Amino acid sequence: MAAHAEALSALSSGGPVARDDVRRWIDSGDLLTWSVVYALAENAWSRIQPEISAEEHAEFMRRYLLRCIEENPSPGEHLHGGYEAAWELAAALKQWRRRGGRIAATVRGVALDLEKIYRRGEPATQNRILCGVMEHAFEDPAIRPYFVDWERDSDLRDAYKLAVEWGNAHEGM
Repeated sequence: MAAHAEALSALSSGGPVARDDVRRWIDSGDLLTWSVVYALAENAWSRIQPEISAEEHAEFMRRYLLRCIEENPSPGEHLHGGYEAAWELAAALKQWRRRGGRIAATVRGVALDLEKIYRRGEPATQNRILCGVMEHAFEDPAIRPYFVDWERDSDLRDAYKLAVEWGNAHEGM
């Protein structure tokens, strides 16, 4: 819990935050601490010194948001519930895809991670993935090829088709 308190203090301080501290808080694996690091990275990125690379930031976002989607914690001051995390991840996927380059490779990794979580998940988890992530991410048709394995798999095809239907109806949003 010390890492959580340290991260909260850093978030509220307004001063510079050591990159090594941020990495240590991430390494703690504590979801509450991660939620504060996520808030820090989203709201005070420039205070992290030296800067964390965009790829490292995206990797942390991926891990945090996927974990929230799967575990569905009760939302808190900084902690995302399952659907909140799903909506954030959908927005991040669209942003990463637009940025291109190495960061766009994160999108493929997320698609594979979502497939694993969907397969082992209970219906509520599957719903968060379909309705929270995929439908909203598929509003950008360029995201869909990253999920092509879903279309080819008989266990995932129906979810994929529903996400495409939603995406077609809300394209560009």
